[in-house]
Amino acid sequence: MTQTDTKLPIMSELKEDQQRILAPAPGYYSERPQTGAFLIGGSFVGKLKILNQYYDLHLPGDVYGQVWAEEKTDLVIPVEYGQELFRLNPEKGLFDKGVTGTGVESKIKEADAGTADEGFLIAAFTNGIFYAKPSPDAPPFVSVGQEIEKGKALGLIEVMKTFNHIIFQGTGKSNQGKIKKIYVKDSQEVKQGEPLFLIE
Repeated sequence: MTQTDTKLPIMSELKEDQQRILAPAPGYYSERPQTGAFLIGGSFVGKLKILNQYYDLHLPGDVYGQVWAEEKTDLVIPVEYGQELFRLNPEKGLFDKGVTGTGVESKIKEADAGTADEGFLIAAFTNGIFYAKPSPDAPPFVSVGQEIEKGKALGLIEVMKTFNHIIFQGTGKSNQGKIKKIYVKDSQEVKQGEPLFLIE
């Protein structure tokens, strides 16, 4: 009889601007996420069978990005300790519309925006939970005083376990700006139209 132990620690290393996700032990690896999926820290990334026992594999909390792999996802692959399972491109996933992962979906959403007396206002495009960081252990996407350019991810809004990136699309007058104020806190519930960021 087989059983599953959750969250077997998985290893990763940075190489050539990509995160290499490595096998934590020898065994048979399966259920790898699809190529092109965007994953955040803690995401399920497959199972590892070790001596007739299955272990769920999850990303470390500070690792995120878009899946890149050469082999098909429906294979069961024998792996050794430290063998590369797949790679993550940390930034590329932010710019691909509608990529889907295992229980995680990432989409570009053009933030509702308008002008305020003090600057350019970016508001929530939907109801949901606002996240300032890509994963619990990662630094925030942006901070007050930070200069940004068009295409920069400012945060996430989660709706029914779907993670939607808030992307700075420019102010209409400029493709650059500076974070003057952040109105909401990490993990805060927000309503559509609620102010999130003030851009100088």
